[in-house]
Amino acid sequence: MEIVGIFLAGFASGWAVRTTVDSSRNLAVKVLSKLYGVADRATRAVEMEREHLEDLFAEARAKYEADKARDARGRSANDQGVRRQAPAAVQDKAA
Repeated sequence: MEIVGIFLAGFASGWAVRTTVDSSRNLAVKVLSKLYGVADRATRAVEMEREHLEDLFAEARAKYEADKARDARGRSANDQGVRRQAPAAVQDKAA
């Protein structure tokens, strides 16, 4: 009878361990699944910010190139003899 009791105790403890391992495995799978979701959302957010920064840099580069071209046209006009008028000198009307 003692052997049957030991067998039943071992069987019950094995059953309890098996149940605990399965439930912890399910928990681990759920947690990892949530982490994959978080990583996916973070990746999308980073990609959106990267695209925004690329657009910002492209716009800044285009403005720089346009300003550079405008300045070059102004300098070439001055080199060809076109003079800009100097501002009129302000005279002090002290008596």
